[in-house]
Amino acid sequence: MSLVASAKSFTPAPEGVWPAVCVDVVDLGMIPGPWGTKSKCKIVWEISERMPDGRPFIASKWYTISLHEKSSLHKHLKSWRGKAFTPDELRGFDLEKLIGAPCQLLIEQQEKDGILYGNVTTILRAVKNAVLQPSGKYVRAKDRKERPGAAVGNGHSDYSEHEEEPPSIEEDYSNADIPF
Repeated sequence: MSLVASAKSFTPAPEGVWPAVCVDVVDLGMIPGPWGTKSKCKIVWEISERMPDGRPFIASKWYTISLHEKSSLHKHLKSWRGKAFTPDELRGFDLEKLIGAPCQLLIEQQEKDGILYGNVTTILRAVKNAVLQPSGKYVRAKDRKERPGAAVGNGHSDYSEHEEEPPSIEEDYSNADIPF
């Protein structure tokens, strides 16, 4: 039996600072790495920019599940929230609270092995009067039939087929309403 690798078309999220909204948090389980096996998750956002077919681009980032002050997850959540964690919050933070939370993402494109990727490098608090709402088209990994940790690709497999209105910018948002 011969196997042929299938080449998926991939359109990376564009560079820039984009209004975004978290649409998924995926538990990737224990992943081996250069510093040992670590518990990892993937956070997924929709951004305001649209793909050629009208759906929002999605961006994602893998994190070691740690709220240690030097961890990337801790630093990004603190920047997203716009405030430090309390000791109580650090003892029992639920990542599911991120779903639906608005922010701004700084995306930088980088090429690796001939493929261009849109990497999330910074997460900032949402700007008042420019908060993105979920499109309702994204299907969470836990609700898909495919393997939850599968690569995002161009986003086609991450969206449902039903038609809905594209994400909108909410006009009367208060930054105090961030749910985490």
